[in-house]
Amino acid sequence: MEDQDQQDGGENPQHAAQSPQHAAQSALTLGAIPGATPDKWVSRWRERYPDFRLSVDYYDDAGQLARLQHGTADVGYVRLREGEPDLDKDQFSRVLLYREEPVVCAAQDHWIAAAEESVTWEEIAEEPFLEPAAMTPGQEPDPHEPLAGGELARAERIALEVVASGAGLLILPNSVARMLSRKDIVIRRVEDIPGYEVGLGWLKEKDSDLIQEFIGVARGRKPGSGRSAITPAATGAPKGSGKGSAKNTGAKSGTTSRTSQQKPRGKSSGPARSGRRPSSPKARRRR
Repeated sequence: MEDQDQQDGGENPQHAAQSPQHAAQSALTLGAIPGATPDKWVSRWRERYPDFRLSVDYYDDAGQLARLQHGTADVGYVRLREGEPDLDKDQFSRVLLYREEPVVCAAQDHWIAAAEESVTWEEIAEEPFLEPAAMTPGQEPDPHEPLAGGELARAERIALEVVASGAGLLILPNSVARMLSRKDIVIRRVEDIPGYEVGLGWLKEKDSDLIQEFIGVARGRKPGSGRSAITPAATGAPKGSGKGSAKNTGAKSGTTSRTSQQKPRGKSSGPARSGRRPSSPKARRRR
């Protein structure tokens, strides 16, 4: 992610006027969804702010806004189809992370497999399509209960089994299709239809320094940024120090520690060398 601090447009007035309760928050829960890969952000957070616990729970797409409203997650991935109504701006804040292409999943022997990279909507519009929600009627998981990897996107997994039989096609976000990929399924990009917008959302009334700092990390904010509401100093370490700091490692100045320059002792695999450079025959004649 590129650093987008310059695009934030100044401090958020609502954020600046937080209550003491929000300022004192010491733990954060991220609600992830199928296809999301927050590992890099989580690693950065835990390295910079070990005193502020960050936990990640996975859920299906459906019910994400309800989880944010009920406090099941403090901040969460929100995937919306382009052109669909946005979040209620009176209740939620959202930052866009990336746009995702729609893909079609088909049986390996379907004619779509002959397409190298993509098909147009016009070419497949008359085909039968499957709706994942119809695959598991009345079997939706508890929206507030985290899911294990094998339980994620259960309806989509069942739909793909039907697709593999040749009974229909399935439109999915690219990351979800890749996560659920099977040898008997082909995946092709679909042109001329809306894609998906993926962002991070949170409840405005629960905005906090911790949420704002996590958003900054997700958008590429560097350690020690002047816009950081929480700094390594909050964990007992001075700003600019800590694990991975250039000042700690000498990476910024290009210096190397004396210990790392020492050669290992013991048997050498090559001929022994003295500390004096041998003289050439010409030099010996001059003597």
